[in-house]
Amino acid sequence: MNQLRPVALLALALGLALSGCKPAPQAAPADAAAPAPTSTAAATAPATPVAAPPADASASCPHPVFDDFLKHFGNEIALQETSTADPLLDSHIDSEAEPEPRKVEEKVPLAKVEWPVMPDPATLQRQGREMQVTRLPDGQVQVQMRTPDTSDQQIYTFAQKPCWQLVKREDESI
Repeated sequence: MNQLRPVALLALALGLALSGCKPAPQAAPADAAAPAPTSTAAATAPATPVAAPPADASASCPHPVFDDFLKHFGNEIALQETSTADPLLDSHIDSEAEPEPRKVEEKVPLAKVEWPVMPDPATLQRQGREMQVTRLPDGQVQVQMRTPDTSDQQIYTFAQKPCWQLVKREDESI
């Protein structure tokens, strides 16, 4: 019995030590749902609006607020190149398709995207064009640019991953 006593004490001590350990956090996929808050401070914090950037986005993203991002994205090709998804979902209308025009969708690798990928919003009014920004329930933002009384219309969809990024471009012009 005396020979087993040190082993039993060691097992007890290790058991107590291990019960206080917590497993290392696992890296979650980017599109996985956020875990529930574990501290009371996080649980009682007020909810953030859909358009607000994640807490880490403001530290690492040059323009975490979408309206500010859009101004820069429209006139800085370097920002467009770093803030466009690879591949970019792209669609346009094939007006020569038979028996009638049809929508053509493709995934365009970043290396094949033509720059600028989107016109500068600041120049639209001089060109007789209009812009409408719509915030979607899933947190994405759509920017529609169009020429009134024509079929000239493009829709640009942005998502925050964690920084704002152009994920889809639709040209509905015929």
